[in-house]
Amino acid sequence: FDMHFSGEWRNELLNEDYWERIEEIPDRNFWSLRQSLKAEMLADVRRRVVAPHRRNGLGPAQIARLVRHLDPDNPDVLTVGFARRFATYKRATLFFHDPARLARLLNDPERPALLIFAGKAHPRDTPGQDLIRAIHGFAQRPEFEGRIVLVEGYDMALARKLVSGCDVWANTPEYPLEASGTSGQKAGINGVINLSVLDGWWGEGYNGDNGWAITPHDPATPLEHRNREEGRELLDLLEHEVAPLYYATGAQGYSAGWVRKSKASMKSLIPRFNAQRMVMDYVMKLYGPANWQRKALAEAEAAAARELAEWKARVRAAWPGVGLRLVGSPPEALPAGAKLPLAVAVTLNGLAPEDVVVEYLGGSERGEELSVHARTPLKPGGERDGDAVLYRVELEPPLPGLQHYRLRAYPYHRGLSHPFETGCMLWV
Repeated sequence: FDMHFSGEWRNELLNEDYWERIEEIPDRNFWSLRQSLKAEMLADVRRRVVAPHRRNGLGPAQIARLVRHLDPDNPDVLTVGFARRFATYKRATLFFHDPARLARLLNDPERPALLIFAGKAHPRDTPGQDLIRAIHGFAQRPEFEGRIVLVEGYDMALARKLVSGCDVWANTPEYPLEASGTSGQKAGINGVINLSVLDGWWGEGYNGDNGWAITPHDPATPLEHRNREEGRELLDLLEHEVAPLYYATGAQGYSAGWVRKSKASMKSLIPRFNAQRMVMDYVMKLYGPANWQRKALAEAEAAAARELAEWKARVRAAWPGVGLRLVGSPPEALPAGAKLPLAVAVTLNGLAPEDVVVEYLGGSERGEELSVHARTPLKPGGERDGDAVLYRVELEPPLPGLQHYRLRAYPYHRGLSHPFETGCMLWV
């Protein structure tokens, strides 16, 4: 970046358009630098692996056999990194659901691969320590010797080498337990390509062009079934997409398709997953609005604050008597282009129609969870159904095919800091 963009790139971390300039870096230079970083990483990993083997009394010939693929002078081998805390939900052994197939992939004479593991388990996390023992056991098997490397002493210096030197960064968490997975962010902004379950940050970072995604199976299904199916998908991606793309070298001596995906990773992730963007999000979306709200409520000797407090008291007193009821039977099927008429009768119990928002949520369901694709308010039109006010809307469904929708009502006042601040809501 310093060579091609001078130092100005450091001031453009929030500018998504700016990072299209990565395309200005010649592909050959880009590939060469990535391979140089990988060579540095392989040299560091080799040093770290050799030391404990010598300490444990292994002979020179055996050590040479175990590290023969950690060759910084020959970095043209697909290298997959998996380095993080060894917790059971991260499923570090998902690679091994079919050991025979994995051995065949790693030892493919035309498309060999190297799988590097690093990480630690909490001292009291016995199941996490068992994962490390299991990986160590696989690494000792003849078919995996030298192809699976477990590095001791995971620290920030090693992490820095791995997230900049690997070709692929793997993450296999059990959906939906991944909080974030920030190592993949660091890898992605260094041109490493992510291969991960769509959970944590990768659920929003993946765009279809900047890496590979494993679609998580329904959490309601047995874990053994999910592990088997997602493990199969992991190896499918390695065999049919990752390795073929990496080794699709043309006359130029490198894979243009790989460089294209690596650049796409950097372009999409650098402006979105950095600490400057995080801090500015806090300022613009939270601290700034909170400060503006404080000023608004404090004006005119806190007149707005007193009005809001009185309104909240009135809503809390009335809400137990508020009711929501669907009017009629909406059609279960619609022809293309037809609109869905909806009517809801709301018993306001003394509240005004403008005190209550009635809202349509439309989308698709995963288990009992609704993935919302559209939100549309229903409007009160002055009609009544007994002592209830009718809210209506006619809308076009947001998606073709089978979809789901729900209706809800909640109190609203222009002075609220958040629309759900009162904690009151009804569903139908």
